[in-house]
Amino acid sequence: MSLSKVLEDWSDYDNRKQKKEDSHFFSCTEKWEIDYLVDKIHEAFGYLDRLAIRDAITHFCNRSNAPHPRKIFVTSVLMRLGVVAS
Repeated sequence: MSLSKVLEDWSDYDNRKQKKEDSHFFSCTEKWEIDYLVDKIHEAFGYLDRLAIRDAITHFCNRSNAPHPRKIFVTSVLMRLGVVAS
């Protein structure tokens, strides 16, 4: 599995974002956004615990102000989980 698996097809997320211009950013402001990323990562890396995934996401949500560029944010979360190299 790879980063590309998690980053592919975010159409459901993009369609749900209220502001289309920020659809390529992850803002952590709504529960559904975090749930969406937890599900995407768990789908790609089923052996990872959902709570560990959520903790990694929360770690980066709290480190800097939103919105976060999606690819950078997802990569950082996956690196924290130890599933992609830096």
